[in-house]
Amino acid sequence: PAIVSEEMKAVYEVVHRMGKGVLYVGSSRIAEDHPYYKASYNLSYCLAKYLGSTTWSGIGPGLMEAVTSAAVAANGQAAGFKILLEATQREDLASFRHAYLPEEAYYCCSFYSARKHGLVDAAVREVESDRTAVIALPAGVGTFDELFEVMALLQLRRMGSNHKVPLVIFNIHGCYDAFLALLRDCEGMGTLGPGEMEQHMTVLDSWEGIVKYLCDFYGVDTPEQLEWQR
Repeated sequence: PAIVSEEMKAVYEVVHRMGKGVLYVGSSRIAEDHPYYKASYNLSYCLAKYLGSTTWSGIGPGLMEAVTSAAVAANGQAAGFKILLEATQREDLASFRHAYLPEEAYYCCSFYSARKHGLVDAAVREVESDRTAVIALPAGVGTFDELFEVMALLQLRRMGSNHKVPLVIFNIHGCYDAFLALLRDCEGMGTLGPGEMEQHMTVLDSWEGIVKYLCDFYGVDTPEQLEWQR
């Protein structure tokens, strides 16, 4: 449909305008007083401060709000693509205004396909100097959908073939243990080769570890004591 093409064009324009960066996918249902919220906030704050890249997310509530607000607090850029739960409510798209992001930093999509294209494009490194990553925060079904798509793109070398894009699984409190076990089960069944996906992703259980890993990956020096706000 013409509307899908229109939304595709719009999301690519936002990425071009705001620049490549770190894409966070995670639950919209985690409350602000939850430890996962605090960890996600600290992670985003530090990466925005040290990498200097745009912070990308679905700009919704929960962990998406954690990373967005943290980037802004760190004087970094935050951007993203919002999705409506009901694609038929297009009148709500035009009226949506983010609480604090400038309008040029986001776009509201009625189709998941357009939103996914925009988020993935934001994380693809076009040149070596681009500092991007995909970080999977604690998640539900929607995030798993996004995560599996990124994994498939990496596996098929449709993403990261020219310049590697780090995919990091934030396994805080073992929240991704069952997911990782599923991948091992796939290896056991023969539907994945031994270690086939391990080459494309890094699993870490602390936000400090992720900050240090990505800063090392991009050759960015960090202080011995990380600076964070929350």
